[in-house]
Amino acid sequence: MAKCFGKSIVGTSGVNGDAFYISSDKSTIVLADGASGAGADGKIIMSKCCVENIEAFPFSKSNLSPKEYIEKIIRKINNDLIQHSQKQNKYIFGTLVICVISNNVATFASMGDSPAFLIKEGKIKRVSKTKKTYDNLVQMGIFTEEQLEEYIHRLPEHMWSMFDTFMPMVVPKYSLEEYSLNKGDMIVICCDGVSDYLNSNELVKLIDKDNLSKSVEQIIDTAKDNAIKEHKRNQYDDITIVLYHY
Repeated sequence: MAKCFGKSIVGTSGVNGDAFYISSDKSTIVLADGASGAGADGKIIMSKCCVENIEAFPFSKSNLSPKEYIEKIIRKINNDLIQHSQKQNKYIFGTLVICVISNNVATFASMGDSPAFLIKEGKIKRVSKTKKTYDNLVQMGIFTEEQLEEYIHRLPEHMWSMFDTFMPMVVPKYSLEEYSLNKGDMIVICCDGVSDYLNSNELVKLIDKDNLSKSVEQIIDTAKDNAIKEHKRNQYDDITIVLYHY
């Protein structure tokens, strides 16, 4: 039987814009990260909107394939966020990762910079990585991705998000990938409060397949400590992580 465990803690802003959801049958995992640029209320509205839509329309009762379900639910969330933005008179936006597990296959969809990873035989791979807005400059050979990442991180922190993809958008664009699962495989979904301060190899070392709750606590504590060290003060983002053991 599959095991799944997740946890979210609020960052030093005092307002947690993250939300995650694990369906009771463990067929669906969701992580939403409301962007700070949406404001304290806006980022909560964003993540709450994502989770509430999926709770109201679960995959298990949809009679749809994983791809069909993901397409339908993303469009529903996207349209609701547009309505929230118009009602609030400001852009209510953020990132979203959905993973649907069915018939030994994991289907991932992603919008934004909250990463998903697949661990097979101890080797970790990032999956369903959303393209950044500068990808065309890399494809044209004007810059390398490493050069652009270096330049972007020289900017003030609040400007980094200009280069990511968020929902809602007029026509939602998202990455979609499928992976076969074998016994012992693991899925990791987290927010940037984790991935900005822990690389993938560090994540693997902190995961104990036999104790997911302890692993989650270790990852959260390490990401928090690393953020404080990097900022050289008591500052860290909302931290959310979900682990799934197939």
